[in-house]
Amino acid sequence: MTSVVVVNNHEALFGGAERQISELANYLTDHNYKVTIASTVMCPEFKQSLKEARICETGTDQGLLEFVAKYARKFDIVNPHNHPTELFHQYTQKNKVVWQCNEVPGYVLEGKEVDPNERAYINRTISKVMVITDFDRARFKTLYGQDAITNYPGVHYDFFAKDVKVRNTLNMKDNFVITQVNYFTWTKQQDKSIEIFAKVKKDIPEAKLVLVGFNAWATQYPFVKKVHDKIEELGLEDDVFISDYLQGDENLRNIYNQTDVCLQPVLAQGAYATVFEGISAGIPSVVSEDFVASSLVLNNQLGWLSSQSIDEYANKICMIYSDYQRCKEETMEYRSWIKDNLTWEKFGENYCKVFEGVLSS
Repeated sequence: MTSVVVVNNHEALFGGAERQISELANYLTDHNYKVTIASTVMCPEFKQSLKEARICETGTDQGLLEFVAKYARKFDIVNPHNHPTELFHQYTQKNKVVWQCNEVPGYVLEGKEVDPNERAYINRTISKVMVITDFDRARFKTLYGQDAITNYPGVHYDFFAKDVKVRNTLNMKDNFVITQVNYFTWTKQQDKSIEIFAKVKKDIPEAKLVLVGFNAWATQYPFVKKVHDKIEELGLEDDVFISDYLQGDENLRNIYNQTDVCLQPVLAQGAYATVFEGISAGIPSVVSEDFVASSLVLNNQLGWLSSQSIDEYANKICMIYSDYQRCKEETMEYRSWIKDNLTWEKFGENYCKVFEGVLSS
């Protein structure tokens, strides 16, 4: 039986990366792999989603470092997720390491160069790299000089596409509801969503904006405070509803089902799951051209792309509003592409092929 240890710094909330790890672990255990997941912390929702994987919750970053240093060699494959910079020096050339690189390191997003020593270390110790889009594949090649394998994560299409009775939790029944669901951080640009909404509001008086995401009320962080200050600055306190992280897919689906347009002015990092969940729910969506999977949205007629221009975003939303029935019908018609192509079964199958290739090399 092949043993795999999945390493992630933290799983404090059940977001896109955590779901990816959970689905992969469950697929592997169903296919005769012995899976251990090591992290500093794991939320109850994440733990409950697992079938048979063993978990090692170290509590601290130092504890995770010590676990990797001591036990990594005992596994057939090490599978770090996201950017494990602080773990690099713990992996040796004796390990078979398949890195799931969902996002580039923060210092790269801030415009800084990759440390040459880091690049050399990756090329010396990483067996294979998995990324979630072709955009990330090209970016990884530029940053690290190494080819990666694109493996699209799945979406629970049938769940989000299911026609269920809506629970009126927003009290916005007669409004035109624009929603963004993302972790509150600068790469998700909730501050831009507010500026877009302010412009839309001038043409659509009944418009309301809903922002849902982890840390939504953590105003001790400068970006989150900036978002709240922007709402006050533009006098939108009565028109913007903010909610912190929603636990459970049913609550999230209920928000989608009260939404008229999903808005995603994200930069080139993250947001993969929520974009395709909203479209699966049949919600016309305006997505940034910078979104890492924007080509999938465009090529498969799943939604509408916008540059980072506030005017263009606002115009796209107003266009959808003015011809809503047609836009809704188009979204419903083309969304089945997600069901056929973005599946956890395919994600797991591709992983097994990579693991088998690495072990036989």
